[in-house]
Amino acid sequence: MKNLNLEKTALVVIDLQKGIMGTGELQPHSASEVVEKNNQLAEALKNTSGWITLVNVDPTTMQFLNKEGNGKTYESIPTGFTEYVMPIAEDKDAKNILKITKHNPGAFFGTDLDVQLRRRGVDTIILTGVATANGVYATALEAYQHGYEVIIVEDACSDRDGELHHVFFDKLFVKIGQVASTEEVLTSI
Repeated sequence: MKNLNLEKTALVVIDLQKGIMGTGELQPHSASEVVEKNNQLAEALKNTSGWITLVNVDPTTMQFLNKEGNGKTYESIPTGFTEYVMPIAEDKDAKNILKITKHNPGAFFGTDLDVQLRRRGVDTIILTGVATANGVYATALEAYQHGYEVIIVEDACSDRDGELHHVFFDKLFVKIGQVASTEEVLTSI
């Protein structure tokens, strides 16, 4: 993996929030392993010329994602649901944090993520988070379609279905970006 130009790079972390990370077992990497890898990446980028972009999801609109409108419903956001599980989210000393709330699986559609990254000159995205086959994949595909170079960090992602995680990394992500490990990305920073 080549060295990254941090002035043009953003870490984009998908759905590492309490309401998602605490609901069921993740595979092949546990929730604590995924959080640890993401914390390592965020710490390496803290107060550099790169950006740390934390994306959470507002669950109150999720039932409208299918035409029947019968998805899981929330009258209001459950207390703590959207709170990030990464300490960097509350780090007052970190000057290069962006926070985006999404209402769809992908982080680009219906948000200002693209404009926020382009304003900052970003052309490369280091993508992490959960779930591999949902929010991570949707965001990776959107980033690719928007012309970003996409690096998807395998051990900083996970899914409720370990087999599906492997299919996405072995078959799909390699078509739209570069698959890397946390160690490879840290070395390139």
